[in-house]
Amino acid sequence: MATLRKYGWIVTVVAAMVAIPAVVMSLAAVRDALVAQAQGTQTDARQITPNKTEFENDQIKIIRGFLAPHQKTTVHSHPYRFGVTLTKNDLMISTPDGKSAPSKKNAQEIFWSEPVTHQVENVSNERMQNIEIEFKTDKGPGAEVKKDWGPSTAKGTAEDPVPVEQEPHHRVIFENQYVRVLDVVVKPGETTLFHKHSLDNIPVILTDADNRTQFAGKDWAPTPAKAESVGFIPGAAKPYVHRINNQGSTVFHVIDIEVLP
Repeated sequence: MATLRKYGWIVTVVAAMVAIPAVVMSLAAVRDALVAQAQGTQTDARQITPNKTEFENDQIKIIRGFLAPHQKTTVHSHPYRFGVTLTKNDLMISTPDGKSAPSKKNAQEIFWSEPVTHQVENVSNERMQNIEIEFKTDKGPGAEVKKDWGPSTAKGTAEDPVPVEQEPHHRVIFENQYVRVLDVVVKPGETTLFHKHSLDNIPVILTDADNRTQFAGKDWAPTPAKAESVGFIPGAAKPYVHRINNQGSTVFHVIDIEVLP
């Protein structure tokens, strides 16, 4: 079972942007090309390849970031962003003031980053891969919020769903004025309550799982989960109610990132 080991304020991770149409995304093919080694002037993060933007709209960019073993980016800048490490990160971060510092993270950690300009080198013998969400609206420095959600009084039925943040399989692990992040774990044989999503959300899948999903008023439908996939679901424009059943033999684990208005 994959578990979320820790989270906190971390500001040193590579990312990139390549524009694609603003549509709901499913799993994108992971590419093994190398990041070009280069020294040079500061660039927009979209110029760093082979990283890929999985989704983009007027609020966010969802980026799949790669670094091959011992590869280095150019100097580049990021706005406010949130990320999930898909692999171990063993990086050396250099900033324009001439300072360098190591940055190490395990796979399946989450992080928040303030705006930063840096150069990133993968100092390990293994490829690095992260999912990052960059925010286009500046709401000021991230201020973490602690809330006690408590149990819901809703019944958890299709007619009376619980808010997603109060569904027992969904645990809020981080929130600021940009995002609310839920750690979702559904063990084999378990079924969530019917719950309601009212915000745009970005599921980052951490494990393969044989799931099925039932939307309110609909029949069950197979929805297998693929590890390292990422998506975008427009829940703000059209809130939806569903429940999930894990009918397989492996734990379903996802980090679900809600985009706050």
